[in-house]
Amino acid sequence: MYGLKQAPRAWYFRIDGYLQNYGFTRSKSEPTLYYMNKGKDILLICLYVDDLIFMGSNAKMNEEFKNSMMEEFEMKDLGLMS
Repeated sequence: MYGLKQAPRAWYFRIDGYLQNYGFTRSKSEPTLYYMNKGKDILLICLYVDDLIFMGSNAKMNEEFKNSMMEEFEMKDLGLMS
């Protein structure tokens, strides 16, 4: 992502496409916020450059999303926010 003028834009389009294909909807008021509803459960993602924070109401849904992201992208799980 670093060193190329258009790299951040390319990254955003890549992650945006992945998240929307996974079933997320991008917020109309905040383009870096994504949400997905499954029944009464919700999963929220907030992007900031090359970092993302996610939280949800269902632990299994959270874990499935994390595993899917780790298969698709090179990433680290830094654990709970503090």
